[in-house]
Amino acid sequence: MLMTDHEDAGEMAVEKKTSAVALLSGGLDSTLAARILLDQGIELHALNFHSPFCTCTSKSSSSCNAVEFAKKLGIPLKMMVKGDDYLISVVKNPKFGYGRNMNACIDCRIFLLKKAKEYAEEIGASFIVTGEVLDQRPKSQHVTAMNIIDREAGLEGLVLRPLSARLLPPTAPELAGLVDRKRLLEIRGRSRSIQLRMGRDFHLIDQYCANGGCRLTDKEYAAKVRDYLENAEVPRMVDMKWMVVGRHYRFDGAKIVAGRNELENQQIHAWKSDVDAIVELAGIVGPTAIVFSPYSSRAIQFAVRVLLEHSKARDNADIKATIDAGGSVEEISIEDDEIADIDSFRVCYQNYLRSKMQCDQPNVLQE
Repeated sequence: MLMTDHEDAGEMAVEKKTSAVALLSGGLDSTLAARILLDQGIELHALNFHSPFCTCTSKSSSSCNAVEFAKKLGIPLKMMVKGDDYLISVVKNPKFGYGRNMNACIDCRIFLLKKAKEYAEEIGASFIVTGEVLDQRPKSQHVTAMNIIDREAGLEGLVLRPLSARLLPPTAPELAGLVDRKRLLEIRGRSRSIQLRMGRDFHLIDQYCANGGCRLTDKEYAAKVRDYLENAEVPRMVDMKWMVVGRHYRFDGAKIVAGRNELENQQIHAWKSDVDAIVELAGIVGPTAIVFSPYSSRAIQFAVRVLLEHSKARDNADIKATIDAGGSVEEISIEDDEIADIDSFRVCYQNYLRSKMQCDQPNVLQE
């Protein structure tokens, strides 16, 4: 049961069993935060959130680093998937806006902590533990943002950040004597030297997620997600798999993705739905394109132009294309087209900036 304030005295009502939910991202900081609390005898239940935006899976492992860290720490781990509700409420419509790209960091933290609160209430845990470091990230890890996050999540005074705790006001578990504040840390800023040293001392460094983070901070990835959210009638998290595949184009209202290598061509074939169209050059080894429904004949012809542009048959006027739509395959001729600059229709950061400069209307995602 989460700790609660006595209205009359401002003291804490404390359960005898001291347990907490630790957000375990798969990075070093959250793992160190958990280790610090374990050393104080706190019973921890780790909680990890997975989504297509997460990059905290090491290159040498097929599993999330949180699984490996939980094993090293000897604590149970619950895995949760960020679903369509996250995509719509956090990524598309963030209450507190974006960072530099599509990273809605404050809204993301609120979402995670609300889920952590529900889990804590379910298992009878008293408070929440995170690996956040004061002033490490500009959008969500400063005092004002942390206060907003805790308040919006309904967890004021119940989120303990062990790595920076002594730089922050005491939390409920500290005031109640469940956690010794003197044994917590006062790390601040972007330097990782202290954490790296601790990681080595605790024999955790071999699992360090050096490249962990969020794909939504990447400008090219964000441009594709932005285009998707602006055009999808019902956004679905399952569609995010397309954001890391191929070259993306938007033409005549249709979305076109062209593979850049054999693996991506195979993925396009495997992920195609019955209402989409697969476009390939007949008798030519090269890229495969998918044209998402609904689409026009002009969009199909544009997809063919894209394939020609990225094949060795670019100047061959006799090439034909095959269209696989709804299980039926037909061969079509390539029509003359006045489109001179295919790249101007590419979904990318530079084209997004160009369109934004040409339009005085605000980004619909910011409204």
